[in-house]
Formats: sequence, C-alpha cells, structure tokens
Amino acid sequence: MVKKTLCSAALLAVLMLLFAGLASAQDRSQIKPTATVGEMVLVRPSPGMLKSPFRLLQKSGPLQPAYCSPCLFYGGDGDPSSPNANGLWDNNSADFGISGVIYTPFKVEKTTKCGGACKWAVTGIGGNIEMFPSPPSLLGQDWSIVTGVADGGTPSSTTVLCSGTDSAPVMTDTGRLFFGFFEEWNVAAHVSGCPALKPSKKTTYYQTNPVDTGNGVFQLAYESNVSDWPTAPNAFGPPEPGVLSFFYSPAFGFATFTNANTLGFFPAFSTDLEGNLTK
Repeated sequence: MVKKTLCSAALLAVLMLLFAGLASAQDRSQIKPTATVGEMVLVRPSPGMLKSPFRLLQKSGPLQPAYCSPCLFYGGDGDPSSPNANGLWDNNSADFGISGVIYTPFKVEKTTKCGGACKWAVTGIGGNIEMFPSPPSLLGQDWSIVTGVADGGTPSSTTVLCSGTDSAPVMTDTGRLFFGFFEEWNVAAHVSGCPALKPSKKTTYYQTNPVDTGNGVFQLAYESNVSDWPTAPNAFGPPEPGVLSFFYSPAFGFATFTNANTLGFFPAFSTDLEGNLTK
C-alpha cells in the first residue's frame, strides 16, 4: 500500500511539471489562455502515456454513449494517451473576455426506416469538453444548428436553422483525464424549436455547443478532438465529415471561419446530437 502511494505521488509530481502555470495558478491574472490545450503543454503524450492510473477512470460502455440518448450522432471518443490528443477553445468566457466557437459538421443520411424518408428531430446538442479546474462552474451553454459554413466566412454569412442558450445543461463526467489536469465532461444543452432535418447528400449541417463561463470564476474549457482519427472510437450514426470543422474567435485572431485542422490535429471533434427519427 505504501509503495503504491509513493508511486502515485511520484506520478503526480511528474504530471505537475507538464503544464506551464496551471500547477501554481488558480486565478485569471496568472493564466493567459491559449487557443489550444497543446499550446500550454510542455510534454506531449507518447503512446501508452497516462493510461495508468488515469486510463482506469475511463468508463466502458455500448457504442451509444450513455450521455447521448437517444442518440442520432456521436463523433467518437478522444484518447488522453494519444500523441495527437488536444482540445480547442469552445468557451464564451466573460471572465477572460475571450469567446471562441467551434463549428462541427454532421450529415443526415437516409435509412431504411420511415420508408427511407426519416428526418432528424434534434432534442439535444452536446460535446466533450476538457475543463480545468474541475468540477467545472458553468453559467450555461449556447447551441445552434446552421448551414453555409465555409472557409473565410463569418457567423453572419450562415443560415441559422435554430439556436439558443441552456442555463442548465446536463453535465456528465466521461472519466477521461487529459494531461493530468483537464477533466473531460460531456455538456449537453436541451434543444427546442429546431426544424426536422432532412437527409441530403448535398447539405452539410453544422452544430455549435460552446459553454458559457464567467462571473469571476476561473474556468478553462476546450472541446476534445478525436485524436485517433480516421478511426473514431465509439462513434455512432453517420460518420463525422473529416477536416471540415471550423473555428471562429476574433479574440484569438480568427475573425473569419478558419479550418480547425490548421490549428493542430483537429480533423474531427467529440460532439453529439440527441433526438429521434421522425417522418
């Protein structure tokens, strides 16, 4: 027991060296947020790193995650042990005065149900967010479904199908810990007023799900990438279109839609849509 405790303490000491500033800073004045988690990390994971003991925290389950039910789409899990593990700022932070939004794509495909004419009735929009400190303190979560996202565009150039803010989104600890500090939570907003989404080969829909933080509370929040892409562990529903996510954040210098994959390894994100099939 003593040996195990000493090993855990030694591992924690090593992990404390992985981050610049986070180990000692607990307030906004000592932290300068970066667009990606990777920009803060001094040492990147190598295959197998952080699998023990933190990998033991990861929950196993069916293809449809418990936090996406009933599930229409899930982009897949992130992997803390992957050298490609990363997160991109997805946070409207009043405390830092920094807003950043990720636009992640999804497709609605035809099925054999409903006579091949099923539409998607979306009731929830969520994403897996790496947050520090944890448990997180959120004011809410903004959400939207849009079309017309393209490189060089802006939110005003999109067609908004529905949008809103949930002041009490559902938060579920996924059991994954990134870089020893960032605990991953699925944050899912309740959605209403969205039109039923039709299957289409031509139309690519985009969802947004940034969390809202502030009121003087120190909170960093980054959406997890699917670090094993093109494999997407536990993905559900139509595959997430690869290398088609966009980032918008004038505060970070991205005043137009910028392909997220140019900021690091961000070909896909760990997002989800809840809902039902309808005619």
